[in-house]
Amino acid sequence: MLSEAFTPLRFSHMGRELFGLHLHPRVRARRHAVLLCNPFGQEAIRAHRLYRALGDRLATAGYDVLRFDYFGSGDSAGEDTDFDLRGAISDTAAAAEVLIQRSRTSVLSLIGLRLGANVALAASERCAQRPALVAMIEPVISGPRYLTELRDANQRALARTFGARWRIDSRLRAFNLPDTETEALGFALTPTCRSQIAGLDLSRTSPGCCNRVLVLARELEAIDSLLASRDLAQLPVLDVLASKIDIDWATNSAFNTAIVPTQWITCLQAALESPAHA
Repeated sequence: MLSEAFTPLRFSHMGRELFGLHLHPRVRARRHAVLLCNPFGQEAIRAHRLYRALGDRLATAGYDVLRFDYFGSGDSAGEDTDFDLRGAISDTAAAAEVLIQRSRTSVLSLIGLRLGANVALAASERCAQRPALVAMIEPVISGPRYLTELRDANQRALARTFGARWRIDSRLRAFNLPDTETEALGFALTPTCRSQIAGLDLSRTSPGCCNRVLVLARELEAIDSLLASRDLAQLPVLDVLASKIDIDWATNSAFNTAIVPTQWITCLQAALESPAHA
């Protein structure tokens, strides 16, 4: 057992300084490292407690875990205008390499929520070590639809802030309504990043370079219909599981609410502990 529960660290990748938190195994190490990939913007804030609880649970079970922030987000360097999807994918591959080096393990898995799930799958192709598992929680199925959801969430947030005045005062709306092309719930959405997200389509996404993909989501019919058009033979193992959790991630109205779905944590730990990955 290690003397410290976790180690904060900063590491550089192509001139991008990133911040991470390495959670050490709290029992005999399993020789299995797990990288947690953040969602985007406000969703990352909402997911913080879930990631903290999941990381602690996995470390307690003997896994090395790394939570980290992409460049231009969280405690990493850069402004939020520096964040973009391709950069996040590159940062994830770099973080995976750091985790492997620090943990000295032979097994790597990636877990991502929402846009972080798409990032995890894409990054698996760039990892120096082939991941055993990529777990995708509520992944973004359609980039254009996701951008629409962010736009609508912006408008709902402003309506809550200004109440009745928002409905009756058109000048107030014109003055305060953020540019839906450049902002998403208080976070910058640059034209480059917006274009990259708009190009997301789960039915055309590369299957990644991993041994197994686990999709945990509510919209099973949508996912099944999209995946049906793909050559699933490219994926050694694909599991799609129903989620009973209904959470509005794109909101800032309940930022102090603890969101730690037990079902997700249980499913993820069971997947990691399967004989093929343990």
